[in-house]
Amino acid sequence: MKMQATLISAAIAASIIATPSVEAGASEIDMLRAEIQRLTNRVNQLESQSIRTEQQAAEAESKAEQAMATADHKVSSGNDKIRVSVSGHINRALMVADDGQESDFYHVDNDSSSTRIRFLGEGDVSPNFTVGTAFEAEFESNSTATVNQNAKSDVNSPDFKERRLEFYFDHTAWGRIWVGQGWTASEDTSEYDLSGTALAGYSSTADIAGGILFRDSAGNLTGDSVGAVFVNMDGLGRADRIRYDTPELAGLQLSASAVEDDAWDLALKYGADYGATKVVGAIAYSDPASSSVDNTVNGSVSVLFGSGLNLTFAAGQQELSGGGDDPSFYYGKLGYITRLSSAGSTAFSIDYHHTEDILTAGDEGKSIGLQAVQNFDDWATEGYIGYRNYELERTTGNVQDVDALIAGARVKF
Repeated sequence: MKMQATLISAAIAASIIATPSVEAGASEIDMLRAEIQRLTNRVNQLESQSIRTEQQAAEAESKAEQAMATADHKVSSGNDKIRVSVSGHINRALMVADDGQESDFYHVDNDSSSTRIRFLGEGDVSPNFTVGTAFEAEFESNSTATVNQNAKSDVNSPDFKERRLEFYFDHTAWGRIWVGQGWTASEDTSEYDLSGTALAGYSSTADIAGGILFRDSAGNLTGDSVGAVFVNMDGLGRADRIRYDTPELAGLQLSASAVEDDAWDLALKYGADYGATKVVGAIAYSDPASSSVDNTVNGSVSVLFGSGLNLTFAAGQQELSGGGDDPSFYYGKLGYITRLSSAGSTAFSIDYHHTEDILTAGDEGKSIGLQAVQNFDDWATEGYIGYRNYELERTTGNVQDVDALIAGARVKF
């Protein structure tokens, strides 16, 4: 405002000097007033521009400080040739399960994507050759895989176990070799799923309530859990092994692993985009070197269309060593991904899981589920809700259905 007063005073002084007498005409006075108003408006405009510039400078400085703070908090390695990253997530939920006689409420860690932390280290030997290491462990309190009517909490002995303890060599032309505890070649081959709702339900349908026990028609607990019946025969899982992956060729990749205790497996995987349509799939053969199972064949395929509509199918069969009815399963899902808000994508799905002869000959399991997942991109968070009915039919007498409802969130870091 000091600038404004100075300019106005100068204008008045100039007008007085230029005015021959106090009897100046009305037109001259009007001109003087107009000039003063013009100068006042200009000063206000300059001050306004100055304020906007200062705000922009403050915002830029704040962003620079944030960037510097982020850089200062990056994880560094004791070896300057290795890049190190730390990541993981917390996945907590509330679950209600009804076994036909009573309903129970549980605070759980959702076993579909257990709470975990990982440390990854990588170093570049050349532009085409990378050496890497991985340490990943999960820590579950009240896992959905274990809590049940007899044990509603395991808070005093939470499940802490390794997931990955391995190193690998990766060459763009020769492929990748993995050594240590980690994914076998057939791991996840029953679980290719582009629906965006796997947190609330996918081919391993028992994950959201696997520990819950069935009751017989008289209301007695059978000792058979949801997780023991509703399986997806997903290969050999994670184990100590040596594994080799070929480079991808036209979307195809072949993997093989030699696993501890003489087990082994093979898998063929595929992924490609056809315009706005995405397709992924896998098929695997595994020999668990088990006294009861000769081999397992399993696979899955998922298609996501540009419209957001998606379809997923999975199936598998085991060949038993002693003959008899071979256990099998199949699974199907129909889903849709859209964006209902600026927060992130929203996914919905409905699925069906069918198992046969899993625990005893003649057993038939049927499960239908509904899922919804909301992404919150700015929070690195996914909120989800899922409902599922589990039905087990037996030749010796059916057991009562189990209904499960889960709602929770996974927050990544």
